[in-house]
Amino acid sequence: MTVFEKAAELGAMIRDTEEKKRLDEATAAYEADEDLKAMIEKYNEHRKKAQSDLRENKITDVVYALCQQQLSDMYAIIMERPSMAQYNAAKQDFDALMQRVYSEITYQITGSAPCTHDCSNCPSNCK
Repeated sequence: MTVFEKAAELGAMIRDTEEKKRLDEATAAYEADEDLKAMIEKYNEHRKKAQSDLRENKITDVVYALCQQQLSDMYAIIMERPSMAQYNAAKQDFDALMQRVYSEITYQITGSAPCTHDCSNCPSNCK
């Protein structure tokens, strides 16, 4: 069996994980949320306008700071939306799975585990 055949097998196994299934479901819900799309579009428009106005000296730093606060509030509302929160949680879980897979592959190739920045289980005593 070649390394590419093993990679294909690994890819198929990853595709069948609960993390990948949850990510796919969360992605579908996220993409179907028309209100969320409108909120993100409005956020992006306001962000670009504020940046443009500041660059072109159409607003003061104080007004820009107020715009930033409004953008921060909008962002918080977007991130609290159930479809966005579920997507973010599923994405984090899937990314963590992929990092564990990458770490194992690296360990098998090099004989040492890559740093995970979680020193609680670090065998190299890197603290």
